[in-house]
Amino acid sequence: MFALEVLALERRTALLLGASGLVGGELLKLLLESDLYRQVTIFVRTPLPIEHEKLRQVVVDFARLESYERHFYVDDVFCCLGTTRKKAKTKQQFIQVDYEYTLRAAALAEKCRVKSFLTVSSVGANPCSPFFYQRIKGETEEALQRLAIPSLHIFRPSLLVGKRREFRLGETLAGWLLCRLPFLFVGKWKKYKPVDARQLALAMFYRAASATSGVHIYECDELARIS
Repeated sequence: MFALEVLALERRTALLLGASGLVGGELLKLLLESDLYRQVTIFVRTPLPIEHEKLRQVVVDFARLESYERHFYVDDVFCCLGTTRKKAKTKQQFIQVDYEYTLRAAALAEKCRVKSFLTVSSVGANPCSPFFYQRIKGETEEALQRLAIPSLHIFRPSLLVGKRREFRLGETLAGWLLCRLPFLFVGKWKKYKPVDARQLALAMFYRAASATSGVHIYECDELARIS
């Protein structure tokens, strides 16, 4: 509690990438509602229908991310960028969003000397995974850890549940079913339990507020404890 009170006096600044997504949307609400942050900048492709006195929306071309370097001079960068194989259409487009954009954002954060960089990965992330999605997430994590960012936080959620802007039938049905079978997620399987997007957003918010240095990786089953 004392740490949060001290940080509140500092009135931090944040940059959020992926504010239109499920987790990013929840995180944006937390940042705007919190007294910890005096200014919140979000990168968007098209402006969101949100107005707030401390919110700045910057319409960007993510393929030219380095052109927006000046916006990376903040305390905390939250990266909630991500897509799906279906939405990306090709493997290369998926790699562009989940690997390239994330790494380029982190490199800019390093250059601008941010205090913390927090990003969403995936359960099972492993650069040696035989599965494409988990392998790219693992390679992204590995590359992030080579950067000199004072405080790096990587979150590995399982299936995310919550109200999305776009309807995904498969994820909706899977989330509905798995949330009704809690007995499946015990022991080593706990980290595969579906997680509410707001719970993940809360965990990211609190880890940024903790200002702990070093590299930190959080499995899905740790999110409830943090949030």
